[in-house]
Amino acid sequence: MLEVGCGHGFVTRELVRRAGGTVTAVDLDADAVFAARAHAKGPDLLLAAADARKLPFADGSFDLVFFQNTLMWIDPAEDALKEAARVLQTGGALVALEPDYGGMIEEPDLGLRNIWLDALERAGADPVIGRRLPQLAEDVGLDPWVEFAHIPRAAESDELALLEELPLTMGQRRLLEGARGIIAGAQGSWSVFLHVPYVLLVTPGA
Repeated sequence: MLEVGCGHGFVTRELVRRAGGTVTAVDLDADAVFAARAHAKGPDLLLAAADARKLPFADGSFDLVFFQNTLMWIDPAEDALKEAARVLQTGGALVALEPDYGGMIEEPDLGLRNIWLDALERAGADPVIGRRLPQLAEDVGLDPWVEFAHIPRAAESDELALLEELPLTMGQRRLLEGARGIIAGAQGSWSVFLHVPYVLLVTPGA
C-alpha cells in the first residue's frame, strides 16, 4: 500500500501494524520523512520524499492508496487524486480521510472555528476540503463512496496542538489561550464539545 503525505509517521506506524504487507510512505517534506523514520519502523516499510502530484511509481503499483489530512494541503488536489488513481491497481482502493473545518461544532462558542478557517487558509490549506472531496473525485473520473467518519467526543486540549503551529494573529493567540483554559477546566467532561467532521472517501481502482 501507499500512504501519501505521511508527515512525521504517526499514522504510518499504525498502517504498518495493520497492513500485513509492504507499506510505502511518501511526503513532499524531506525533513518530515526523516522524522517519520523515528516513529514508524519495520522491515516492510519504505519511506521516501516525493510530490503527490508527480509520484515516482509505475502505473498500477499499489493495491491501496491512502490519504489522511493530506489533500487539504495540496493545490490542486485533483492532481494528487489523478496520480493516486494512476498508481492504483485494478481492483484496488483509494481511501481519503479529510476534514471540513467549515462544519466544525463548538459548544460553548469559543471562536475556534473562525480561527481554524482563517489560519489554515493563510497557511495555504483548504479548510473545507471535506465537502469538496466527492466532487473532486468525480471530476478526475473516480466513482466515490462517501460517509462521515469522525466520532464526536468531549473536547481535550491536545486538539489545539496543530492550531498552535499555524500562523496566528496576536488576537487569535489570546483567544486560543482562553479556549485552552476553558477546555482544561472542563477536565474531559461534555461541558465543552468540539467536533470537526471528517469525510471518508473510498473509490475503486479502474
